[in-house]
Amino acid sequence: MFRKLPLRRIVFFMSLTISMGSAMSAGAQKKPAGTPQDVLTYHGDNLRTGWFSSETQLNTSNVNAQSFGLLQTVSLDGRVDAEPLVALQQTIDNQGVHDVVYVATENNSLYALDAGDGSTLWQRNFGSAVPDSYKSGDDNVYPVMGILGTPVIDRTVNAMYLVADVYNGSSDAFQLHSISLSNGTDLVAPATIKFSARELNGTNWIFNSRYQLQRAGLLEANGSIYVTFGSNGDINPNISRGTIVRYDAATLARLSGGITDRLGQDQSTYYLSSIWQSGYAPAADTNGDIYFSTGNSDPGHGSYSKQGNRPDSMVRVSGDLHHLRSSFTTYNYFNLDQGDVDMGSGGMLVLPDQPGPFPHLAVAGGKDGRLFLMNRDNLGGFTSGGPDKVLQTVTMGSCWCGPAYFVGSDNVPRIVSGGGNGVTTWKLQTSPSPQLVKDSSTGSGPVNGLPDNGGTIPVISSSGTDAGTGIVWFIQRPATSSDSDPGTPITLRAYNAANLGQQLFSAQAGTWRHAVNSNANLVPAVANGKVYVASNKQLQIFGLLGGKAAKSVPVSSQPDNVTCPAEVSATEAIGLPGVHKFSGTICSVSAAQIQIAITGQKSVLVDLSHMAKSYLLLTPGRPVKVRAMIDGDGQAHALRVTHAFALTQ
Repeated sequence: MFRKLPLRRIVFFMSLTISMGSAMSAGAQKKPAGTPQDVLTYHGDNLRTGWFSSETQLNTSNVNAQSFGLLQTVSLDGRVDAEPLVALQQTIDNQGVHDVVYVATENNSLYALDAGDGSTLWQRNFGSAVPDSYKSGDDNVYPVMGILGTPVIDRTVNAMYLVADVYNGSSDAFQLHSISLSNGTDLVAPATIKFSARELNGTNWIFNSRYQLQRAGLLEANGSIYVTFGSNGDINPNISRGTIVRYDAATLARLSGGITDRLGQDQSTYYLSSIWQSGYAPAADTNGDIYFSTGNSDPGHGSYSKQGNRPDSMVRVSGDLHHLRSSFTTYNYFNLDQGDVDMGSGGMLVLPDQPGPFPHLAVAGGKDGRLFLMNRDNLGGFTSGGPDKVLQTVTMGSCWCGPAYFVGSDNVPRIVSGGGNGVTTWKLQTSPSPQLVKDSSTGSGPVNGLPDNGGTIPVISSSGTDAGTGIVWFIQRPATSSDSDPGTPITLRAYNAANLGQQLFSAQAGTWRHAVNSNANLVPAVANGKVYVASNKQLQIFGLLGGKAAKSVPVSSQPDNVTCPAEVSATEAIGLPGVHKFSGTICSVSAAQIQIAITGQKSVLVDLSHMAKSYLLLTPGRPVKVRAMIDGDGQAHALRVTHAFALTQ
């Protein structure tokens, strides 16, 4: 990932240098309370606070089942992974001025919809989406991959930037577009993303779109558009690496880029360290530096390298991508790699400057449930054997999620975590040293869903710091799974930000397909009295009813039934006594064992009593890989159970 240079400079990878401007895009600075607020980028601003601080219509008194609810349901042509974006008082060609919500789908379509009534103002498709079978069968995104990462809007140039993954029947290509907000046409010629990077051994690694996934939201900062990539699950670890590429916002010319693992093939054949973040976009501070977290790497041996690889890490690089400013790699990263318990499942939040001895703070965490409070001037480095040199570590629960930030009516800043323990607020104490103090929590119930124990990604709306206006919103993932349309329900939940023990509102807000393996990393957008939730083939618009409640869309499909084929002994199905690796689909679960359907219309019981803790939720319908000891009686005893994409057992 990095090579050592004189004066302790560490190069993230260099192509062309341009001057650095402001880190904040047009929508990043908070407007004063009382001014309707656009939603122009993921989580509302480049720090990724998720705080919509100019919401004057919705408050803790009127967000309830009697006054607030579903206003409109808009049909779309595919699932939506991206957060809806909102531009208020936007001119649309030949249609006047509208408040507009923009929604991008996995089918490579972009919709400009009236933010009030949901009518289509314009729609554009960017080409055929990519079948998940072409992407090595990665059904984390199902059944096609098109636009996944949340676009970014720059109203100063009337542009939206997005990346579409386009399939021509035999190959795919990622295309970066600069789109007119007024009519959906390209403002400049789109850029096909091509990239290569120098490995430590001097050879070139070449970006191959077939083995990469553009999941995290886009970032606009420093006059540039930053696009990050992860891999297709862990399916092709000898090919895929975390990647970040920077483009000129005006011309879409490629400027620079880097990879998170620069080890050459003579050192390792297992790379990854992907940038996924469950869709959470990379952040930028006011100096223009860029922040992101990375995923797992080689489970066969420790692969951290100061000059080469940053697995399970939080990373800060310069805006030109030439210099590593700081990084943090947890001391037990190799244990995490062995269990596919990576940090890259969670996003990295940069806090606004704080008083006290450590003004520059950041928080992030991942699958193992720890949330780290870090000094972003010195994130913590790597300490073999520990302890980690961070400011504080707290427990939030397993996280396919990302944190948020707001300031309460008591003028105390708070972090909002969304891990498996529940959505939780933490008061930020800044003196005598930074510390997170648990404030209130929803408890784990409202975030439970499939897959795994993944938590959720919360946002906050308020009218500045006015009492009684703070609301925490989030989407609860499906509790069951169906591969048939429309899928199974997701739920919009709202809680009093001053006391997360007080639920204000809960309602079905759409559906999701293939939830057993394809995570619904959904984020609501709140703007001008409306809440926008995009899901499978639909956008739902919630707001104050005023006698205008809409009928809920019924869910006709049922969770997929999972039946077990005929049970046979492990020796008959797998092999003679000894340690074996095999794969299949969980078809039955009990307290101490699972039953796994394998090829040939057979199933086998697997004892779990001797297995170390698994961070994978063992539920019927989940494809898994198993490493087990088969004893002399023909019984299988699990040593390890991982999801289907963890190839190395």
